[in-house]
Amino acid sequence: MDRRLLLLVMIGLFASSPALAQDWRWAGRFLVASEIVNAKGVGLTDGDPGLLLRVERRGDGAYFGGLMMTENGWDDREIEAEIIAGLTRAVGPYGIDASAYYKYSTGMPAGRDRDMFEYRLDITRRQGRASVRVRIDYTPDVQGRPDAAWWVEGQGGWRISPRATISGAMGRRALTGGRDFNSWNMGVSWLLAPGVTADLRWYDTDASGLGRNHQARPMAAIIANF
Repeated sequence: MDRRLLLLVMIGLFASSPALAQDWRWAGRFLVASEIVNAKGVGLTDGDPGLLLRVERRGDGAYFGGLMMTENGWDDREIEAEIIAGLTRAVGPYGIDASAYYKYSTGMPAGRDRDMFEYRLDITRRQGRASVRVRIDYTPDVQGRPDAAWWVEGQGGWRISPRATISGAMGRRALTGGRDFNSWNMGVSWLLAPGVTADLRWYDTDASGLGRNHQARPMAAIIANF
């Protein structure tokens, strides 16, 4: 099935879901960072500052929206745009978030795949000051290459004060064509004002030989949630 047709089918199925029979509200996130680093710990802006904007409509058990972020300097990419749809549920003390992403990058060389789908499952648990999350991503066709890929990550955090939280994560990226790697990060976030957070984080992988975007780096960001 053509990807664009599959995207339309996905959106149509989501739009007909009973989850849409509810009140909706706008929500979003704007991020300014010393470097854009993706969810797999890979740098996307070749060490340069970057921007990210995500806007969505959220209901009690569902959300859909879009995202744009800079990717300058990596694989000739310029901008990544995403369409996002997801469902959320509480199962006992756990939060379940299942989502689908359609991603398109501009600036890639002719003949390379510019788009892809990604499917994500997040399972979270909060207990007092502690929080944990398990994330599983599956991509049937990675951008720029025909490989399928998995990402499995564990994350933990501890609120050390009413404004500060330390957190870290470790994950593994596995591709059918090889080039598997492990990635990890550790950092602290600080609440500057209602909805505004500063984040200072260190990223690294065990695949520095794959290039600068896989090498160790600090990242500082200001994040505004609205």
